Amino acid sequence: MSSPKVIFIDNPFFAVNNKDNNFLLYKGKDKTGKRIFKQCKNKNDYSVQAKNYLFGNKGFMAYSRNEEKANITLEKCNSSNLFDYMMGGKKDISIMEINTMKREQMMMDKFGNFVTDSEADKKNFYWSKLFNKSNIHLSVLSFNKDYVDENIGIDNLQKEITTKIMPMFLKQCGYQNPYKIMDWIVALHKAFDRNNYHFHIGFIEKRESYLGTDNKLHFKQRLNLNDREMNFIKRQSILAIERAKVFTPELIKLNKSFEQFKKYFNPKEKSFSLRHIKNIDLEYKILRLGYLLNKFRKNNPKKIKYNSLPKNGIGKEIRLLTKDIKKELFNNKDIQLSKQKINEHIEEINNIFLKIDKDNLISNIGFENAKDSKLIKDKLEKYDNYVLNAIVNNSLYVYHNRFATNQNISLNDLLNEAILLVYLNEKKTNNENQYILKNSFQQSYPMKKAIYRSFKKLKYEQDKIAEQFYEMFSEKNNLSK
Repeated sequence: MSSPKVIFIDNPFFAVNNKDNNFLLYKGKDKTGKRIFKQCKNKNDYSVQAKNYLFGNKGFMAYSRNEEKANITLEKCNSSNLFDYMMGGKKDISIMEINTMKREQMMMDKFGNFVTDSEADKKNFYWSKLFNKSNIHLSVLSFNKDYVDENIGIDNLQKEITTKIMPMFLKQCGYQNPYKIMDWIVALHKAFDRNNYHFHIGFIEKRESYLGTDNKLHFKQRLNLNDREMNFIKRQSILAIERAKVFTPELIKLNKSFEQFKKYFNPKEKSFSLRHIKNIDLEYKILRLGYLLNKFRKNNPKKIKYNSLPKNGIGKEIRLLTKDIKKELFNNKDIQLSKQKINEHIEEINNIFLKIDKDNLISNIGFENAKDSKLIKDKLEKYDNYVLNAIVNNSLYVYHNRFATNQNISLNDLLNEAILLVYLNEKKTNNENQYILKNSFQQSYPMKKAIYRSFKKLKYEQDKIAEQFYEMFSEKNNLSK
């Protein structure tokens, strides 16, 4: 198996309020790579020493794994805080030149802008004030240089990670609304002798932003990242790098298959599935749905959105009927084939995900299936809502076209309703009469005039008659169920 293209290291964290750290302050690593901690006396002592280590003039140099280099750098630098380190303050000038590293183009803020020296000083002061209540989380995201250069370029990757991947990653970690109530930086460091790019990432809560088990916001205390969270940022980083080459073409295919599927629920298309309904049961459900929608909407001319329906009794019946109609429509072979095409394209994207996981030793990520990714979930939900909205608005149109545009209910409408009642009852017990009943909608009746005269005497307005029929059918015959 080839070496991973991305490595994510969750560095030690610094949290005054972390109940698990026992006031142990991380002070770097020894020659064997073992982490070194200093025992602080109490919470206040920990806070003072941690702030001095992170934000003080000579604190963060201990971050270096190379003690000799750290000592040399200390003599040359006036400041040695976290942000100065991020901007290359610990590196010798010759190293900076060899790796084409420019101090003014290293550290990027959450908006995708490079941080200047004066802005870094302000951040150092601001984060030090936040630290008394909040936490600083540090990590490193490392890439093979050639892999990045061949596919996306390091400048584009840094901006992609900073402005797009980091907010998604923080949400994955349980933080709420990261753009508004968190701050982070992503600093690019290069090591050409190791053919390596790596980003030093730091983030902090400006105020309570972690959703606890009590469904309230708190400062996060136990900061360890789990496999799911670490694998998430690795996968998203690889997708960002390979998007143009691998991911985008498959996504385009998926979008095209969605657009083809959409045509079955667009009244402007020839393949509109609701245009010619020949199934009597389905036709009745559509009319019933239209009646309920008309009762709900009254004189509001706006289109109805399925997700905006009320949660009362009539809203519940509308939802059940709409889903029932959708289920019957999806029995259509053409719609089934179109849906199958969508699933095939999603499976291709899933294969890309699995390959990324395999090549980069990503396991236990928790959402190996592409349908579980936010991108695909959002697309499926969007087109499902499109279908549901098409059904409700078409049902309303059919109902109005059938009843509301006529001054009187026609004799044929009344006979059709009577026949439908018989058909629905006969269907449950006797299949022999179904053919005759279905054809009866096109037949003529010898008693037309007599029936017409008897109904004419009622002198009811069309809308009231329609309402009485539908209320009688739904309440006494349970036809809406």
